[in-house]
Parts: sequence; structure tokens; C-alpha cells
Amino acid sequence: MKRAGVPPRGAYVLAVLICLAAALSACTNENPSLRIISVVPPANTPISFSADVQPIFSRSCAKSGCHAGAGLSQGLSLESGKSYALLVGVASTEDPSLKRVEPGRSDLSYLIDKLEGTGLGDRMPLSGPPFLPDGEVQIIKDWIDQGAPNN
Repeated sequence: MKRAGVPPRGAYVLAVLICLAAALSACTNENPSLRIISVVPPANTPISFSADVQPIFSRSCAKSGCHAGAGLSQGLSLESGKSYALLVGVASTEDPSLKRVEPGRSDLSYLIDKLEGTGLGDRMPLSGPPFLPDGEVQIIKDWIDQGAPNN
């Protein structure tokens, strides 16, 4: 039985869901090293190595026995302060015909081959699956295509 002047129960549920969605969309993790990017960024978004790319490496790659500390895989440290110099313009040790990162050319960068599983050896990160989300790989590609600036 409907009561005069009282909205239907569904209206209350809808209102609660809208408020909950608004509250959740305002929640963010401000620590970039914990941020996981799962959405492909809009085209032409400027990518920062220090703010966007290095946090991905720090979280997913710069681990002891992999690309941090002693015994670096392929002699590549992806630790903050070391990774850029060991990536950009440096020949891959697995495929010396390719640079690890060829500025302006993600399609010729061995790093992307490794992240997408199209290069020699195992797909990275080795601890996967799950591998890096498509959005994070796209950020790294965009950074390379933008000239791989050290910013």
C-alpha cells in the first residue's frame, strides 16, 4: 500500500547508492608508489618519469633478486635514482640490436617487448601473472613516445 507523500523504497536505495559512489570516487591513495593504474590515460597526457613511471618500477620491478640490490637481473637496476641512466639509450643485454628504451619509439624499445611478452626470455615482471595492468604499460609507452624525458 502506498502512503501519500512518501517516496517509494527504491528512491531511498538509489539515493544511498549515489551518495556511496560519490564518497568512493573522492577516495584516493596519495602515495604514488602504491597507486595502481588500471585505466589507459587520455592521449597526449604529459607523462613524468619521476611521478608516473618510476613508481611503477618501484612497486613492481625494483625487488631484491630482480631489479634491485645485489645480483641484478640483466645488470638492470630499476631503483629510484638509478633506473633512468640504465634504461634510456642503453642496449638490451638480451637483444643488443635494441635499446632498452629508444626515446620517441616505444615500438623499438625492448622494455615494452618485455612488458608485453613479445621479447626474448620471460615476460616481465617475472612474478606475474598478473602482469602490469594495460594502463601502466600504456603510461610507460606514452613516456617513451614523448621522448623519454628525465623529468
